Amino acid sequence: MKKLIFLCVLFCLALQPALAEEALEGKTYTIVDSQGKAITHLCGAPDVGDEYIAGDNGHYRITSVDHTTLQARAESLGAYVLPDVSWLNQNAQPVTAQRRAVAMYCTHSDESYTPTDGKSSDEQRGGIYDVAEEFKAALEEQGITVYYSDETHHPHDAGAYRRSRATAARLVEEGVDAVMDIHRDGIEDPASYEGTVDGEEMTKVRLLVGRSNQNAEANKAFAAQIKAVADEMYPGLIKDIYIGKGTYNQDLLPQAVLLEFGTYTNDKEDVLSSTGHMAEVMNKTLYGGVSGAAPVQKEEKENTGAWTGIIWLVVAVAAGVAIYAFVSTGSGKGAMQQMKNTFRELGGSVTGKKKK
Repeated sequence: MKKLIFLCVLFCLALQPALAEEALEGKTYTIVDSQGKAITHLCGAPDVGDEYIAGDNGHYRITSVDHTTLQARAESLGAYVLPDVSWLNQNAQPVTAQRRAVAMYCTHSDESYTPTDGKSSDEQRGGIYDVAEEFKAALEEQGITVYYSDETHHPHDAGAYRRSRATAARLVEEGVDAVMDIHRDGIEDPASYEGTVDGEEMTKVRLLVGRSNQNAEANKAFAAQIKAVADEMYPGLIKDIYIGKGTYNQDLLPQAVLLEFGTYTNDKEDVLSSTGHMAEVMNKTLYGGVSGAAPVQKEEKENTGAWTGIIWLVVAVAAGVAIYAFVSTGSGKGAMQQMKNTFRELGGSVTGKKKK
């Protein structure tokens, strides 16, 4: 009996961290700087070591977390330098690719938008699928093939990513260039996502990256590239980037990212308005670089010019030899024999063969 009680105590102690983490899952934390000024909010508990890249590219790292006050303190790491995307202003043609394909799925299948869907969570099929399908259509308009799964992964708990992993892995096997997990945030304040982009009211998009996998640096670089392109094309579209402790199944592909399209208190129509702009940004990020065909064409032209010069040089030498031979022999027949002897000697010099 004592042994049974002991095993029960051990089981409860082992389960306690998971239960505590799940209890904090839907809580909103405020992240503050060293002066106590609020930087941003996060749905779910942050961890020491997490990083945050703000909309203005201020770079922070979480140094402490207070689960009682639901507040996390962050130190400033200065300004985060985004990748150079000056090629966007050079009217470069899209990179020619035989196949352009991405994958998309929804880990939290219940996520919905209260003002439009009437509730924040729907255990049958959340409003997040409307956003995913609108985004899919917008990507397809850009000429991108989208491998999309509308499979559900209920319930919305700590095991959701484990269940969605099989879906993500199956999609990645299609040989896609990127994989995207579509979500909405759980922050209560709708204003945290509201904005005006390109003169139109729409919600912003947060990029979420996991730092606990072998692709962490590549995932982070991919998110930074997306933000750099978006900041140039549609300033204000990308709200920020959060680099959290989890993996979010991003170990499956270097170009993997989680996108938070607004929060549950936003009107879904405003969320849908952002999908077209986001599709353009993804298209430019993945395929909108300087055309790979241009250098090849230039090299071909240079090679053609070089061969033309060589041919003219050979013609000029041959003409010079003919004139010299005619002058030195005084007859056409003698000139022909002289030219044969000259070219035979030149051929022997080039090939290394001695004249007999």
